[in-house]
Amino acid sequence: MRKNNKGQALVEFVILLPIIIMILFIVIDFAFIFYNKNSLEGVMEEVSLYQQNGKSYDEIKEILDTDTTIKYNYQGDKLEIVLTKKVDLITPFASSILSDPYKITTKRVLFNE
Repeated sequence: MRKNNKGQALVEFVILLPIIIMILFIVIDFAFIFYNKNSLEGVMEEVSLYQQNGKSYDEIKEILDTDTTIKYNYQGDKLEIVLTKKVDLITPFASSILSDPYKITTKRVLFNE
């Protein structure tokens, strides 16, 4: 005797679908954070080149987004440049794992000549 299991598969699918969707959106949030981190590293490269070429703080600040902040820390003959950007998460339940907005920071140390 063979039983019809089509109804059982549908119920299992309906139970697991929200969990699968939640995992998918959290993966998308992590990818979005990773993309913004790489983007900020590219901006840091530009800022470093501007600093080495003698550009002023105001000229460097013009190339940054409005949500990106820059901070200089002088340590003797070294200059530490810190860029910080806040990234808003896409999914509301990702804030249970990560803080919303998520703060990305990148640092670079240059020798002050």
